[in-house]
Amino acid sequence: MRHAKRYAILSCLFLLFACTGFSAGGGAPTDIESRESWWLAQDFGEYAPARIAVLPMENLSLEPDVEKALYGEVYDRLSAKGYIKIDVEEVRSVMDELGIQTAGQLAGISPSRLGELLHCDGVIKGRVDQSGTVHMGVYDALVVSISLQLVHSHTGKILWTTEQWRAAHRQWHADPFNLLLSFAAHETASRKQRVAWLAQEMLKTLPDGPVQVVGDDLMDGAVSIPAAE
Repeated sequence: MRHAKRYAILSCLFLLFACTGFSAGGGAPTDIESRESWWLAQDFGEYAPARIAVLPMENLSLEPDVEKALYGEVYDRLSAKGYIKIDVEEVRSVMDELGIQTAGQLAGISPSRLGELLHCDGVIKGRVDQSGTVHMGVYDALVVSISLQLVHSHTGKILWTTEQWRAAHRQWHADPFNLLLSFAAHETASRKQRVAWLAQEMLKTLPDGPVQVVGDDLMDGAVSIPAAE
């Protein structure tokens, strides 16, 4: 009876691993789930901005500072996309002038007002909805969910939006030891790197701006300008 029960348990485990893609070596291969969407205004070319200010990003997740990684990646990538970007310190100065302490407070400031103060014709807003590790028994995943939006300053017209949700490194573990190893790896992984990488992917759907990119060094010096100019 004992052998029969052990055989039944082993059979169930074999079927479970076969269905989930288990392979020799201690675990299942990495899996990635994703949901992504993006939208571009049909008349984007008519309203396409040249000077863009990246506004403080909102963080609705439980992980601190991931919104800073999102902000930095978007700001840095605007150069390569061909847009003139308003200097970070200028944006911070205007936020202080308006009494903005959290990104959520920006909902009460009109795009036209921001455009006037920042001397830009477009603003980018962003939000981290989720960033962290989800554990469900022998199942775990790294989950990141981000949204970005480009708004025309003068009219308040939304020109481009993108949303992405990713769950990566999903695994079914063969034994508790593998579970502990994976848990440790996921908990120490860089949250900022995950957010930054996803931001890169999202910005691929943003059309190129009017500034011709001729070289990284030249562009890095040319596109970060004071708002007062």
